[in-house]
Amino acid sequence: MRMKRLLTRKKALIALGLVILMAIVAYSARRQRTSASQYFTASVESGPLRNVVNATGVVQTVVTVQVGSQVSGQVEELYADFNSVVKRGQLLAKLDPRNFQAQVENADASVAAARARVRSGEADQKTQVANVASAKANLQAARVAKENTAILFQRASELSKSGVASQNDYDNAKANADSAEAKFQQAQAAVAQSDAQSNASVAQLEQVRAQLQQAEADLERAKLNLGYCNIYSPVDGVVISRSVDVGQTIAASLQSPTLFTIANDLTRMQVNANIDEADIGNISDQANVRFTVDAYPNESFRGRISEIRLNPQTIQNVVTYSVILGIDNPDMRLKPGMTANITITVDQRSNVLKVPNAALRYTPPGVQREDPRSDRSLAATVSDGESEAAPRSAPRGEGPPPHLAPGQKWDPSQKIKFAAPKRTLQRPGVVFVLDADKKPQPRNVVLGITDGTATEVISGEIQAHDMVIIGDNTQAGQTANTGATPPPFFGGFGRGGGGGGGGRGRGN
Repeated sequence: MRMKRLLTRKKALIALGLVILMAIVAYSARRQRTSASQYFTASVESGPLRNVVNATGVVQTVVTVQVGSQVSGQVEELYADFNSVVKRGQLLAKLDPRNFQAQVENADASVAAARARVRSGEADQKTQVANVASAKANLQAARVAKENTAILFQRASELSKSGVASQNDYDNAKANADSAEAKFQQAQAAVAQSDAQSNASVAQLEQVRAQLQQAEADLERAKLNLGYCNIYSPVDGVVISRSVDVGQTIAASLQSPTLFTIANDLTRMQVNANIDEADIGNISDQANVRFTVDAYPNESFRGRISEIRLNPQTIQNVVTYSVILGIDNPDMRLKPGMTANITITVDQRSNVLKVPNAALRYTPPGVQREDPRSDRSLAATVSDGESEAAPRSAPRGEGPPPHLAPGQKWDPSQKIKFAAPKRTLQRPGVVFVLDADKKPQPRNVVLGITDGTATEVISGEIQAHDMVIIGDNTQAGQTANTGATPPPFFGGFGRGGGGGGGGRGRGN
């Protein structure tokens, strides 16, 4: 029995020893794995750094005029083709004018008939004026006769009362007086009738004169439509599109059909670029603009920001603003419709200390560092006392001279301009370097601009050619196995201070 107990105790001690041994082995293996961690480093370099905004746009002409037709008809002749250089007022095309010529002749005949009616009305009015004068003369004669017969009747009445005149003389005198009164009233009625007829002739004359004006207006409209059969260029420029051929019938009903598209000046072009709202605050008309096109992939063209339009566009919840780039194209190598890959330099440094952005994102295993943005002593500073660009009106005479098409009367110098932002943002950051024992050690830095790949180091505890940690083999495995995303923003990475955003690119 005692031997059995000794055997059991021995087995327990052996088992405990095995457990302790396994624990020691596991701890040693862990220490070995920890000491064998491999760190990936990159050198801190000096050199130029640019903070840019990338965008795309389409090369366009500054003024493009679509030439249409206001009348319908068959194209009879064409005087311009693709790439034809035209002048303002030059004949471009001619429609069949026969139908409109017939309308002009018809309207001309209507004018001649209206003029004849006017002459007839004028003659009738003159006749009515003469009739009025004659009626008034008859009225005057009737008045004289009335007054004379009234005197004679009065005398006959006195003589009849005294018995000198006979009753027959009295009756004759009375009859003459009554007859003269009736003729006088008849003459008055004739005058009133003549006046009415004269007024009617005046109204008729005004009516036929109005009909003449209407006929003349119809004639002018018919001549105008006949003139529309000739299509003229409204501006100087180059024909970049022709949409009709000889013999083709065009119908101008609710909308004028386009026959030609004329570019006003191919030596001056523009690009309409859509800039994200996150980047628009860093752009001004003083920014340095470069772009390339696929036709000349190895050549860079220069542009200038001529206008930042205040009309936002929202497409799929993305807000953008139109930025118009002015381009000089003296050799006409740039053609309408080319896609421009635009690079707008927001800020740049010629020779600065640069740290890779991957080093700003890296955190060693088991290290929990605080967000350096909580340090208020390193808050963003604003130079010159201005926090952002203020709109201003461009004084007269500033910039290139106005380039407007005929009929455009606005003054480009009265449009608001946006001054360059005068912000200098500085922010803290932390990077890690390896000490003599190959252990990660933090280094505090103050960061400036970034190009999305590297960030400017304004000051801090690192120097040129120092090796900073950008990753290790354990985190690389975790990232590959779990699909983990990079650590969040640590000073100097992200949109703050310009750079690293979705619309930004790099260039150094």
